[in-house]
Amino acid sequence: MKPRNVYRIVIGILFILTGGASIVTTPDDAILPAALLAAGCAFLVTGIIRNKRYGDDPESDERSRKIGAYGLSYAWLTGIIGITLLFWADYFGIVKMSAQNAFAVSVLLLAFSAIVYQMYLFRKGDVE
Repeated sequence: MKPRNVYRIVIGILFILTGGASIVTTPDDAILPAALLAAGCAFLVTGIIRNKRYGDDPESDERSRKIGAYGLSYAWLTGIIGITLLFWADYFGIVKMSAQNAFAVSVLLLAFSAIVYQMYLFRKGDVE
């Protein structure tokens, strides 16, 4: 098992234990325990899945790095267009959003478009 996967699993277990202890010690506060539990589960699942998928083989090569870079650049362009559309929709009064909601929409647009573009490019096989 690669050391980075062991670290992910150990950090995940520590976060989950800390989140569980935080639930018991501070019953009024729900945000910190939920964040710790979510982060712990993410680290734990990521470590286990990456270990099962790759084992001791390399996790990336030139093709996967190229696809990742193209996917992120396409997501960046999609984000710029989406943020511009949000700006004009707010300017013309079509949609009224708080700054917090606009940032949330922007982050979700960037993250989901990156995932979608990379999935599409990996299925396609390569970028030209």
